[in-house]
Amino acid sequence: MKKIVCLFVLTACSSNVDNTDVVYLDYAASSHINEKALKEFKRVCRMDGNSSGINFHAKILKDIENQSAIVIASKINAQPEQILFTNSATISNNIAILGIAHKYPKCHLITSKIEHKSVLNVFKYLEELGHIVTYLNVDRYGNIDLKQLENSIKKNTRLISIQMLNSEIGTLQNMRSIGKIAKNRGILFHSDAAQAFCKYDIDVDSINIDFLTISGYKIGAPKGIAALYIRDRSCIRPILFGSGEEFFPGTRPTALIASFASAVKNFSFNRSRINRNFRAFVSELLKIDGVHINSTTPSHIVSISIEGVFLKDILERIREYSFAAGCSCLGQGQSNVMQAIDPEGKLPTCTVRISFSDSVKSANLVIFAQKLKNVVKQLRKEKSVSKGCESMNKKSQNDLNKEFEKIRKLF
Repeated sequence: MKKIVCLFVLTACSSNVDNTDVVYLDYAASSHINEKALKEFKRVCRMDGNSSGINFHAKILKDIENQSAIVIASKINAQPEQILFTNSATISNNIAILGIAHKYPKCHLITSKIEHKSVLNVFKYLEELGHIVTYLNVDRYGNIDLKQLENSIKKNTRLISIQMLNSEIGTLQNMRSIGKIAKNRGILFHSDAAQAFCKYDIDVDSINIDFLTISGYKIGAPKGIAALYIRDRSCIRPILFGSGEEFFPGTRPTALIASFASAVKNFSFNRSRINRNFRAFVSELLKIDGVHINSTTPSHIVSISIEGVFLKDILERIREYSFAAGCSCLGQGQSNVMQAIDPEGKLPTCTVRISFSDSVKSANLVIFAQKLKNVVKQLRKEKSVSKGCESMNKKSQNDLNKEFEKIRKLF
């Protein structure tokens, strides 16, 4: 029987817990809204007009949108006219992938097994339409094999779509190498960079990216605003239609666009601090017996799988922290990422994702790890694991013990 792993968000809401006392550790899901971005949103919201018009008020709003596009484009070394504003990263992914597929009917497409569902589900749909899709394997920590990528290319391959930073385990792909392969073979390159935008350096020219998905609420903008960088709009066909020729038709949300630009200007992400906190956190997590680290590249995302516990009990015992978690026993769906990095089902089904910003103190992360250690120890003592939830054969256990020692040496 295949192992099913889900990923969902624990909101940490309880009648016994005041929300103001809950430590937020789910920044991969959404960042706190930036106060300056919120102020800009409110200011523009009060303006009259529609930027699609031709009158005085429309011009003011259009100017705001143009200035916002300049700010956002500058972060990825693009031109403002190459920025298409959308309402979510999901929509951006759909516009790019479907737009290319409709331009080249029944072509060959390449992606990986650990993409976001808004990417994978599009490819599954395209397979039904007659397109051929190659899903690249990944190693234990989510890295694609560049040789497999090159060997997968066919004469009619038109698109390579690889997520820049994985949202579940924090894998940062070798984007320059992927982009070089795509360019040398004349293939379009799309990347879902919703988790990476403003956190890692992105130059669409040096990486050879043709389509880039970015999100606003991951960096402090209000929910409901995202964008898609399109190098050359003649490479895709529209999948949505309105009164104009825009690839994402409809009245543009100028206030959200302006707040997106403000969030970009004011976003803070101290890489050195993030890396220090990652290492301090992982070092503390490794003190938990039977823990398996799924994230090895220092980032703001840490994923771990824990032996001998039932996830629902961890969620019940740790209510003063808000984080994301996954477990097959909860029956909430499946994580394609965990299945891809653990195809033989050797890892425990109890998987937890913790993500943080540079404003989260390392002390809070260490305290969380210590709390988790105590809870795990107590749960094992109580033997609260449901029968069959954590069954592992001896060979699998020995393999994981060897891996555990390798990871420990890194920290």
